[in-house]
Amino acid sequence: MPRADLDFHFDRIENLVQEMNQFVPQTLMGALGFRADLAGLLVVTIAASYESCVKDTLVSYAGRHHAAFETFATNNYRRLNSRISVGDLYGYTGTFDATVETRFKALLAERKARLNDRIGKNIETAYKQILSWRHDFAHAGTRNTTIEEAANTHRLAKRVLYAFDDAFCGR
Repeated sequence: MPRADLDFHFDRIENLVQEMNQFVPQTLMGALGFRADLAGLLVVTIAASYESCVKDTLVSYAGRHHAAFETFATNNYRRLNSRISVGDLYGYTGTFDATVETRFKALLAERKARLNDRIGKNIETAYKQILSWRHDFAHAGTRNTTIEEAANTHRLAKRVLYAFDDAFCGR
């Protein structure tokens, strides 16, 4: 799938962060609790966008092979949830084609190492953190991140999904 299709989802997140900061800035007195709730809602939205990216990637890959396969993939992955772990991503790559799985492992390892060397951050850990915050907020109402921290973590985590998509595209 073209990178622009993933970026469509990710641009919506960046716009949401910008609007949150515009309408409820950090400097707004008395808005700390509200901003914490917005951060929780943001991680729920981020995790849902990851779900959409995974579905879009799988359906697009299937559609490049046959229309019936695309219909099957659409129906089969209709009920994906927003708790798609990195292990689940490995499972999806192996379901379709062993070369896709091999490519994903290599791409993820390479990107993970490159960012870790450059900035000391682990994209896989960031991805897992988004899912953890989402779970905490959605199921317990736990406010354990900020808008800024969620946005920065997402900017790292989305690279896992770029690697996933690139593996299916042969990049």
